[in-house]
Amino acid sequence: MARDRTALMIIRAWVEEGSSEPLRAGIRCTTDASVGFRRTLTVARTEDVHAVLGEWLAAVVGDAQGPG
Repeated sequence: MARDRTALMIIRAWVEEGSSEPLRAGIRCTTDASVGFRRTLTVARTEDVHAVLGEWLAAVVGDAQGPG
């Protein structure tokens, strides 16, 4: 029987004054919250936040579909 899993992503964003790219986003994520966070990173561009989010969502969907 398949078990329900909860995926979790936390994004903490802030601005670093005086930087040429002032955005900072700390990202912690997992596709199975019962085992804790599996990835932690900090990025400095909006595009990078989008990319990490897209990869994580693809992994969530892939995990839900299982082996094909």
